[in-house]
Amino acid sequence: MKLITLFILTCFSIQLSAQQAQVNDTTQSKKSKRYNYMSLRYHAGRVLQTNDFLKGENDANQVIDYYQALSLAYGVQTDGSKEWHHIFNFPYFGFAFYNANFFNVDELGTPTALYGFMGFPIKRKEKSMWGYELGFGLTYNWKPYNKYDNPFNVAIGSYRTVYIDANLFYEYYLSTRWSLRGAFGFTHFSNGGTKKPNSGINLLNPSFQVSYHFKDRPLLIKTPQPTYPQHYEVAIQLGSGSSNVLYNNPNEPSNPTDERGTADIMHSYLNLSAAILKQTTWKNKFGVGLDLTYDEKANVKITNPADGSLAPTVEFADKTYEKLMLGIYGTYEFTIDRLSVASYMGFLALRKKDEHSNPLMYQKFGLKYHFKNDMYVGLLVRAHNFSVAEVIEWNIGYRIKWN
Repeated sequence: MKLITLFILTCFSIQLSAQQAQVNDTTQSKKSKRYNYMSLRYHAGRVLQTNDFLKGENDANQVIDYYQALSLAYGVQTDGSKEWHHIFNFPYFGFAFYNANFFNVDELGTPTALYGFMGFPIKRKEKSMWGYELGFGLTYNWKPYNKYDNPFNVAIGSYRTVYIDANLFYEYYLSTRWSLRGAFGFTHFSNGGTKKPNSGINLLNPSFQVSYHFKDRPLLIKTPQPTYPQHYEVAIQLGSGSSNVLYNNPNEPSNPTDERGTADIMHSYLNLSAAILKQTTWKNKFGVGLDLTYDEKANVKITNPADGSLAPTVEFADKTYEKLMLGIYGTYEFTIDRLSVASYMGFLALRKKDEHSNPLMYQKFGLKYHFKNDMYVGLLVRAHNFSVAEVIEWNIGYRIKWN
């Protein structure tokens, strides 16, 4: 309640200052340069039971099935000054600070996230709007798995994880500056396989939000935009990352709370990719490509230790080509001006196959941001079975465009 009271008092003081500034500057243009706002959001929802730790196999012997969270956000409402504002029905964007409570501080900590978000209205009315919002960022302050101090937490294996959020919302305008919102969505925490164990945590997150706009909301009139001038591009990118694998002794039963029979090894990962793509509309881009991947964990050999200990012996493949894989993929990008939400579906056309080789089918999901000079940076999560993260891939690339 103290945080909510402070938020409301702060917004009222900002409103009074803004009104005074308008009186002192009567020559100011009616059209504001920036329509920004602040919001406070309360979450209270369910923790999906996706692993034994959440089901009650923890130090407290209690099911972790409920959570609460608060987020404080700063956002900017687009005003129609650029073409893509109209294409996406005047979206908004910003960044937020998020703090969650799983009522198990000793084993999960106090996870806190800093993330960016973007919202897309589906339907606007005079007093309300429907839409969806996407968020992506970094979560820290976890209390991760530790074989001595926190041996049951197989959900989170690192101090930092990725934060991913998606929700549908309905917002009602109380006035030209205040609004209320109800939303329902999904939140995911994972480190992308960089540190095991990493079962992850998934949340169903109904939420309630109050927002204050520093200036009266602009009159948003959507106008037809010209047809997108279709173009082709060749995109070449280099990616790298690292993945953590826990190898179990083949002669010992798997026990995530007992590391005596486990070898904990970090593997390096490199990827060189080339694709040809066609952007057909303001929103859609399609393409096909090839990628050459060096994965140090490919075709490892796991044997019983000669000294009689429980931990297995892990031998990397001897030859470089045994760690190389050639993939063929199709890709789709949902483009928002210079930002792309990218997805890839591919299969390994060439690889050495044995019981420890990589799965034949793979997927990548993530973000790409393009600069004016056609350089771009990206962050992709490589996975298989659409659910098992293998590695977080950091990318830098360059594209060549032509009509």
